[in-house]
Amino acid sequence: MRSILRFSVLSAALCLTTSLCLLSSSAICAENAGQAALDEATDLQLKAKTLSDWEKIITLTESALEKGLDDTNKDFAKQLMVSALWQHASRLSGAILERTGVNPRWQAIRELALKDLDKLVAQDEKFVDAYLLRAKLNALPGGKRGDAIKAVDKAVELLGEDKKKKSDALILRSQLRQDGDERIADLNAAVEADPTNSAAWQARAGYYIAQGKLDKAAEDFEKLLENNPNNSDVRRALCEALINLQKYDLAMAQANKAIELEPNSATNYVLRAQVYEAQEKSKEALADLDKAVEQDSQDLLARFMRARLRYLQDDLPGARSDVDELLRQQPGMVRGILLRSMIAASQGRVQAAIEDVRTLVNADPKNVELRLQLASLYAAAKRPRKAIEMLTDLLKEEKDNWMVLRARGDALLSVGKHEEAIKDYNQALKLKADDDGILNNLAWVLATSTDDKLRDGRRAVELATKACELTKFEKPHILSTLAAAYAETGDFDTAIKWSSKAVELGKDKLKDQTDQLQKELDSYKKKEPVRELQNVEESPEPPSNVIET
Repeated sequence: MRSILRFSVLSAALCLTTSLCLLSSSAICAENAGQAALDEATDLQLKAKTLSDWEKIITLTESALEKGLDDTNKDFAKQLMVSALWQHASRLSGAILERTGVNPRWQAIRELALKDLDKLVAQDEKFVDAYLLRAKLNALPGGKRGDAIKAVDKAVELLGEDKKKKSDALILRSQLRQDGDERIADLNAAVEADPTNSAAWQARAGYYIAQGKLDKAAEDFEKLLENNPNNSDVRRALCEALINLQKYDLAMAQANKAIELEPNSATNYVLRAQVYEAQEKSKEALADLDKAVEQDSQDLLARFMRARLRYLQDDLPGARSDVDELLRQQPGMVRGILLRSMIAASQGRVQAAIEDVRTLVNADPKNVELRLQLASLYAAAKRPRKAIEMLTDLLKEEKDNWMVLRARGDALLSVGKHEEAIKDYNQALKLKADDDGILNNLAWVLATSTDDKLRDGRRAVELATKACELTKFEKPHILSTLAAAYAETGDFDTAIKWSSKAVELGKDKLKDQTDQLQKELDSYKKKEPVRELQNVEESPEPPSNVIET
């Protein structure tokens, strides 16, 4: 009986032990139920190449954590997930940063990347690069600027003594700022955090340029050159700042050094040409632009600058050749089309000029400068009434635009409407008291109008004298106006004096008007004032299929 009892007790003990082992094994299995998923994620991580690979790793690690892992494997799974989320977010972001608009789904891609980053920082709240990437993504159009700033704030806090990275983060935050004081504070902090960070100096110099503080910008560029004297980009930026400061000798030194460092760079010759042009050295500027085009025939700025300078030097065939090549390379270039119209007008091909500017106006119907230019061309094409119609419409929108008022005054004068022209000139003069063109034209009509009640010789003398003073008594047609004004007052001796001077200067500067200037002088010698009533005969608009060559 005892033996049986002993056996029963032993059996019970064995059963209890077995049960305990089974319970322990079951608990261990439950604790590592996600091990298989984690192992699969680990294997895949070693060979992952595509976005779908990283997506699968993320899914597997999430599943492993959900099913259960012991503490050691749990930490490893979280690290693996963080790595996978970072790889996935980085690859998504790389497809859109600096290339927004290339992929029509870029905004949806950004949202996917941001979701990855949110998961990432939930697992590792000290992952600095995740905050920086989140800021960059939100800095893109349509992003949440407030979230971007918060992300950079967190990154700056975490970076601590990492000066280089902290400096870069401060530059990023400065770009997100709307307040100027906050922006410059961040840039100053970026320079202070890492004085060797050329990006910080360059960003601050760029800010100063935008604010018109060119002296400060030049100082920062010079500091950059102390650390890297062979940086041609910085020399070019410094040169441009010095040009704007009208420090041409210093700018020239920088341009020359840039050419010395990179003698085959078309950009450097364009830059030096800008210095020469600012110094009114057109011959030297053109020589450098020739070199620039020779170095790079696709350099649009060099081609445009040369075309414009050739136009200003009356080399119209050369200017036209450059513009044609420019527009062949970039057909819709507004500046090129406008310059082509100016060349055409100078060549007497006014209708071709009108067609070019009309094309630009159709593309940009609210552009005041283009509409004014088109109206002026209509006047030049002997269609002053069309010009007046356009300018009147323009004045409904731009009632205080002195250039439009002056242009309409000129057009009204050309059709004999002196009283209306005088009103426009007077209004324009209130807005632009020191414009020699307005002063001259108003003085002329006051001195020469055929309407007795409109003439005012004394005021004409005052206006014409001021116009002459503004132009240093060097413009023949304004001296002619001063002479007409004195003649209207009856002072023919003074009229003869200024008219003779106008004829003398006109032989060089106004060859096509020499005869007219001489006729005026002859009139004053006969003690006869000049009277003028223009009435331009309206020219019909050419058929649209007529092309001037």
